[in-house]
Amino acid sequence: MPRVFISYRREDSAAYAGRLFDIISTEFGSENTFMDVDDIKGGDNFVAVIDRSLDVSDALLAVIGSHWISVTEQGGGRRLDNPHDFVRAEIAKALERGIRVIPVLVGGATLPHPDDLPANLQPLCQRQAVEIRDTNFHADAKGLTDVLHGTLHGTGFVPQGAKLKQLLPALLIGLVAIASVLWLLVQRPKAGASAPAANVAGEWEATVKYDWGDTYHDWFDFQVDGQELSGTAGFLGTRKGHGLAIWDGKIAGDRISFVTKSVTSISSDDKTYEDKHYYKGTVKGDAIDFTMMTDSGIQTHSPIHFTANRVKQ
Repeated sequence: MPRVFISYRREDSAAYAGRLFDIISTEFGSENTFMDVDDIKGGDNFVAVIDRSLDVSDALLAVIGSHWISVTEQGGGRRLDNPHDFVRAEIAKALERGIRVIPVLVGGATLPHPDDLPANLQPLCQRQAVEIRDTNFHADAKGLTDVLHGTLHGTGFVPQGAKLKQLLPALLIGLVAIASVLWLLVQRPKAGASAPAANVAGEWEATVKYDWGDTYHDWFDFQVDGQELSGTAGFLGTRKGHGLAIWDGKIAGDRISFVTKSVTSISSDDKTYEDKHYYKGTVKGDAIDFTMMTDSGIQTHSPIHFTANRVKQ
């Protein structure tokens, strides 16, 4: 399982980075995904935390928006020209350490020209970029996770000048890790064994604050057949029993996921557009912690997080 470091500029691509964090942390686990907003706590040494996170990362996503290269400091100079700029330092360290660096182009951005970058970032232009389009966000993000699946944990290039004696501790750790994996393979349950699906059948309710700031009380009615989930999900305060139909609902252990669809109309062009809402949740007794992401053809939405509680009968 690869460990992924997300590098971005808040002024340039915070919303895109947040959506990618939710998708990637769902795919690989939050413990294997680093982004400063979620992983640096009050009182932490910012530089030290980033340095430690890079030390254990297998891939760095350099999220590049249309203003990434031109963001300026208070004095008017480009941040990229400051050797102490955090984004510059993150990418430069990853390139130096042989970590897989993937430029992720968002908001219609293109890969910078080498002449527009400081010398220690110019190798970034030799890396194959992945484009995440607003109109095809989830499909493009799925392609990115497929690329990351090909990045094995603990692999990478040996930095220039490394000596064998410097590598011996890492080799020993690698041998221990291989032995541990082999032991787990021997001890793993027989094929077909899986954790029992969580009991989510019935009614649930939640107070949901959507990404534009409005808050609604939504109802969920789940029906379960083995590992398949159906029923309805509330959206924008839909009345109880009148939610959106659930599509592609699944339960695996304490994880559930499903999709709903809604229609948005634009009066200026007299057209309607279908939005898809992707829900992923973790069941914790009588509560479900949800992340919902909207794939819209006309607007960009940030992921929202909320907790649904079981309605006592």
